[in-house]
Amino acid sequence: MSSTSSSNPLLPGARLMLVMTVLAVYICMIDRIAISIAIIPMAEEQGWSPTVQGAVMSAFFVGYLLLQIPAGYLSDRFGGKWVLGLGVIFWSLFTLLTPISAMLGLSILFLCRFLMGMAESVTWPSIYALYSQWIHPDRRASAVGLMNSGIAGGSVIALICTPWLITVWSWQGAFYLYGALGVAWFIVWIVSAQSRPSPLPQWHSGAAPATDPSSALALEASGDAAAFPRLTIGGMLRSRAVWAIAIAHISINWSLYLILSWFPTFVSQELGADLQTAGLLALAPTLMSLIMAPVAGRLFDTLVSRGYGRRKVRRVMQTTAFAGITLAMLAVTLTDSLMFSVAVITVSNALTAFSIGGFATNHLDIAPNQSGLLMGVTNTLAAVSSSVSVFVSGLIQDVSGGWDAVFYLAAIVSVFGAACYGLLADVDREFH
Repeated sequence: MSSTSSSNPLLPGARLMLVMTVLAVYICMIDRIAISIAIIPMAEEQGWSPTVQGAVMSAFFVGYLLLQIPAGYLSDRFGGKWVLGLGVIFWSLFTLLTPISAMLGLSILFLCRFLMGMAESVTWPSIYALYSQWIHPDRRASAVGLMNSGIAGGSVIALICTPWLITVWSWQGAFYLYGALGVAWFIVWIVSAQSRPSPLPQWHSGAAPATDPSSALALEASGDAAAFPRLTIGGMLRSRAVWAIAIAHISINWSLYLILSWFPTFVSQELGADLQTAGLLALAPTLMSLIMAPVAGRLFDTLVSRGYGRRKVRRVMQTTAFAGITLAMLAVTLTDSLMFSVAVITVSNALTAFSIGGFATNHLDIAPNQSGLLMGVTNTLAAVSSSVSVFVSGLIQDVSGGWDAVFYLAAIVSVFGAACYGLLADVDREFH
């Protein structure tokens, strides 16, 4: 996003806001994913079964359910600065407390992970609210792609650094270091960030001319914002577009958090890699996502700017993402090769990034002024999917003694998500 572009300039202060939100997502994912590596020595010390390990990891997602909708509402109403800032400082505190919680027993560890999940739940709703204020409508996919690269980027850092920190220090030390990063971020954020630009840009009110009728700005300015209804439960239940976004979000998260949480354990236990190798091999798919998320966001904005229909581009990109997941899940069940398994998951992650041009920025089409709340709703539902996926995957391993059923189920979920999004997705503005 160029600050010199005449048609959609980057506002003064927007670059810093964008950098800080990307860093927040990095720290969020570092703190979240570290336990997928640390759980291995933790389980060895405590004698935890796969079911218990899955419960420890999924406790985070139970907490992740609770504050997303309130966070989205508060961010849309009052601005995202303090919602995001308080989330970061509190989840960093619970990251710092993880080692002592584990020492005090499973119930205390579950509570700590639950509270950490509550704090992290504000991240995406507050950032979407910030982007609706700061980022030009025709560049929001690029911004969301860059921000979502932090999902992969934070995971890359966690997967590289956590095994090394465990080896040279301890698994406890990893949590202490990662928690301190969030405290440092918070100090910078509270003195530099603003919820809204001042003065508001011309395009923010919809008064700017929209030369391309397929642009997000044209769609957003197609009528008086007051003429559109507020986002309500009834309105969402009646909206085909909301159902499309929600089902796609649920389906993507099922496979995403299966891989993020269990892939190191899979390559370690099933394919024979040691702890250090497990972290390094899990790095390849995640590194691909880091590269592809910004590319996918830019691709969407570019295709729309060249005259391709927004709805068609969204549907094609989202279908491509689901096809990549489905084929990868099936392919992994057909081989015992360590390198082949890593390769297919890596290709799958490259294609999954196309969701940036699919459901991931669709919220900003249909409810531009309440995108934080809508993201809070769909991300809450997706968090349920994440929690169930992580827990059920451990349970399936205990019951079946293997991994094939885990990957078959993920493939089925992806096919269902693709069918629903292809039939229901739309881009017309529906809400305030």
